[in-house]
Amino acid sequence: MYQSRLIDELSALSREQLKALQLSKLQRQISRLYESNVFYRERFDAAGVKPEQIRSLEDFSERVPTMGKPDCLADQNAHPPFGRRVGVPREDVMMINLTGGTSGQGQEAFGRTNADVAMQGHFHHLPWHLAGLRRGDAALNCVPAGGLTTGGWGPTEGFRVAGATAYAAGGVMSTDAKVDLMLRFGTFHFIYASTSYMHTLTEAFRRRGVNPKTAFPMLKSLFVAAEGYPVEWAQRTEDFWGAKLHEGYGSTQSAGFCGGTCEHGAIADGGRGNIHIFEWHNVVEVLDPTTGTPVAEGEEGEVVLTNLDIIGSPVVRFRTGDKVRYMGRGRCGCGRSWLAVEAGSIGRLDDMMKIRGNNMWPSAVDAVVFRHESVWEYAGRVFVTGSGKTGVELRIALKPDAGIPEGAERENFARKLKADLKSATNINMDVAFVDRSELPNYDYKSRRWKDERSDGFRSGAISE
Repeated sequence: MYQSRLIDELSALSREQLKALQLSKLQRQISRLYESNVFYRERFDAAGVKPEQIRSLEDFSERVPTMGKPDCLADQNAHPPFGRRVGVPREDVMMINLTGGTSGQGQEAFGRTNADVAMQGHFHHLPWHLAGLRRGDAALNCVPAGGLTTGGWGPTEGFRVAGATAYAAGGVMSTDAKVDLMLRFGTFHFIYASTSYMHTLTEAFRRRGVNPKTAFPMLKSLFVAAEGYPVEWAQRTEDFWGAKLHEGYGSTQSAGFCGGTCEHGAIADGGRGNIHIFEWHNVVEVLDPTTGTPVAEGEEGEVVLTNLDIIGSPVVRFRTGDKVRYMGRGRCGCGRSWLAVEAGSIGRLDDMMKIRGNNMWPSAVDAVVFRHESVWEYAGRVFVTGSGKTGVELRIALKPDAGIPEGAERENFARKLKADLKSATNINMDVAFVDRSELPNYDYKSRRWKDERSDGFRSGAISE
């Protein structure tokens, strides 16, 4: 009940009221960090910034420098294990969170206080509440629990805050065992999974001939995170389950979700919906990664994040490396004045691969491949051929009931797919059909692409 009232009150705030609340909390955070956090005090002093100079959000963006992963790693390497930016006594650190280290630069360490752990639960519950999760609902959590990531611990706290009955099946049960679990208990209102795993779970139900609309008529929400997806895939998923698809955006740096879709969901009016940012908990800027200037509505940029309510290891103007499309404020049909980014298209700047002079994001290929309902899964690789040229190959598994037999029909399908990929990426790709067992399974985030060019260069092949 409290959460409902809170969301109602924040939803009713005008843009001016929301900015005033955000600025008040920002000024409090900056003053606290200047007084108690050596890492930030040195950064502010080096930039010639004093807390009393931050009189507006514009002052903050203009005066305070950005930071990034290298700053965090340098800090914790010089002052192990958490770095000086933890900003609290060692005995106040109640939980350790590490980033995934997928950028290849190393894992940032975040020391969280007891208050921060409570906020992690709150941050997870916020978007779930917007997505329709209520007290007493049964929720299947397909995300692996535990470990050292925020995503491993936050959901458990989030479901507890929600008062929901949680089935923490991620990481401990096979996909077929999860299907059996759902059929055994019968009542489920909410499913939380990565985008890749929602695809895996959907195909498992389809393979076993179970109609979730009949088995779970009470199901309200499918909630995904961590990866983008094509609109066509989202529409098919909603139709198959008979439930609305929602999406959250978050990270270890934000200590959980910092945004989520509203009641309109991730797909609205046949197109992509909006992920609304919880601006009273974070300052989120969407900036051109090269110039550092704000992008215009409808343009893509990098998320720069500042925590307003995190005490241990907070980030201030942190360059996340996350690529989003900025959708402005107050333009969603829900009427909320919160900043929004486009649902379904969030990616990583460092996922981009340079291929034959073209910038290629895996999400662009996903959008083409999974537009076709007949595709079960795929994996891509970039490599150096024996003649020293760059090759790109997609290995694709078709669904058993795809109705595309070997021969002319499959050749026509491959030809159309290659043309669509060329149109979307300006890159010629070879397509090979394989059995599903030859491709990986994804329990959380997918890693569908391998760049094998360094192996080819080491073997003596000539670069393109």
